[in-house]
Amino acid sequence: MRTIKKFRLPFSRNYVFIAIAVLITLYGLFWARTHSERVYSIGAMIILIPFLEMRGQERAMQLFVIFFVCIQVSSIALFDRLPYQLLISSQPFWTAVKKGIPTAFIICAMAHLFFWRKTDLFKLYGIQFPIMIIACTWYIRMLLIMVNCQHIPNAKAVRIPAIVIQKCPACCDLYELWFSFNYEGEEEKVSINVNPQLHEQTNEGDSLILQMHPGRFGWPWYHKDIKRRYR
Repeated sequence: MRTIKKFRLPFSRNYVFIAIAVLITLYGLFWARTHSERVYSIGAMIILIPFLEMRGQERAMQLFVIFFVCIQVSSIALFDRLPYQLLISSQPFWTAVKKGIPTAFIICAMAHLFFWRKTDLFKLYGIQFPIMIIACTWYIRMLLIMVNCQHIPNAKAVRIPAIVIQKCPACCDLYELWFSFNYEGEEEKVSINVNPQLHEQTNEGDSLILQMHPGRFGWPWYHKDIKRRYR
C-alpha cells in the first residue's frame, strides 16, 4: 500500500501574534481616540513578546523585526501627538529600569507557565527576557512621562536660568534653540522648538528664563506650544 505523506504548513502561533500586532498598530494609528487607548495598545504588544515562538533563527529574526516595527510605529505616532515634553528626557530612565526588570520577569514567567511543555528555557530567559527588559523599561518610561506631565493646580512654576548656546536656522515650522543650564548640580543641554518671534530676537549667548511646570514626580516639563514660556 502507498503511504500518503501529510503536508504540514509551517504555521506557528507567531503568525497569530503578528496579525494581532498589525491590527493593534492600525487601531492605534487610525481609530484610537485618546492617548490612553494608544498607550494600552502598545502595552498589549509588549506583553506578547515572550509568547512568540522562536524556531529557526532567520524566521525568528524576521518576525521580531515585524513585531518591533509595529511597536515603534505606534510609539512614534503616540509621542508625536502628545502636547507636552520633558525638559530633561533622561530623568525617568533609572526609575523605569527598576520597575521594568521585575515586570519583564513576571511576564516571561507567565509565558513559561502558559506554554509549559513547549517552552525553550534558554531562548525564553536568555534571549526574550533581555528583550523584554528593554521593552518594559522603555514602556514604563513612557508611562512615567505621561503621568508626570499633568497639570497640578496652584503649583509653583520651575524657573531655570539658561544660556542660548546655538541658534539653528529656521526650517519649515521649526525654530530650534539649544540651551545650556545647571539643574540639580549638573550641566544640561537641551533643544527646544520656540516661537518665530523669540527665535528671531534671540542670539547665541543670550540669557533666558525657562519657565516650566514642576511635574508630579518633580521632573520639569513644558507644552510643545512654548509661546509664553520665556521672557
